[in-house]
Amino acid sequence: MNAFALHLCKIDQMKWDDLQVLAVLEREGSLAAAARGLGVNHATVSRRIAALEESVGQQLIRRLARSTPLTEKGLEIAAIAQEMERGAQKIERASHAAQGTLTGMVRLTAPPVLVSEVIIPAMGDLRTAHPELLIALSANSHLASLDSGQADLAVRMVEPQGRQNIVRRIGEVRFALYASSPIARQPPSDWRFIAFDETLAHVPQQRWLAEFAGARPLDLLTGDFHSQFAAARAGLGVALLPCIMGDACAELERVAPDQPEPRPVWLVIHADLRHAPAVRAVADMLVEAFGA
Repeated sequence: MNAFALHLCKIDQMKWDDLQVLAVLEREGSLAAAARGLGVNHATVSRRIAALEESVGQQLIRRLARSTPLTEKGLEIAAIAQEMERGAQKIERASHAAQGTLTGMVRLTAPPVLVSEVIIPAMGDLRTAHPELLIALSANSHLASLDSGQADLAVRMVEPQGRQNIVRRIGEVRFALYASSPIARQPPSDWRFIAFDETLAHVPQQRWLAEFAGARPLDLLTGDFHSQFAAARAGLGVALLPCIMGDACAELERVAPDQPEPRPVWLVIHADLRHAPAVRAVADMLVEAFGA
């Protein structure tokens, strides 16, 4: 530990929560993004940074209109805080892995459509077999970081990267075009399409849909499959949906044989947790659910 870090440890007023806020702020780049990452409001982040600046006696961030860059001293302290954060996470993972019983909490993150259509329906047997196991389930489209402690396991539709993770392909998601019966009876030339908004314009199935639609309009744009599913049921157009959603709905019909390539589904486990019984039990449940 360098001399500056030792100096920090001697400041009684300084709290780990404040240091953690600075560490997250350095990664995220703005107060608003740091607040989202920590699950708190903007005012809390600002208050903790102010408390940290008071403890240190120096300005740590530059409060600009569109960003919040750190000062040189802020970057120095953030680097120390991030090292502390990594150490705390490693201790937590070691403690978690050492637990020999199927109790405690396992944090799982997955895309919302996989949570609602595959994971939750498969959880009944696991909860019956291990009633003391708590699963913190996050239905989120962003790629949560296992290395930073945001999750113990992740299910992803993008091939994961990272040397600290155990990666296994456990299934795939197929897609097809669906519409309500009145829309299905229209000539294909009259179809109007429900699609992703610009935030997801890059995903493979969106690019496929834009090519399939051609000159026909994409006139209802949303940010998730569940709203697209609801719009298709309401007769607002043709949607490209996961077959696990569309095939189970009696109000929707497949309207064309054309399909994009299936998207692979990956299971990711932090290497430090691969032998933890609780994590292993959840992983086995996921493998079985997606294999089915």
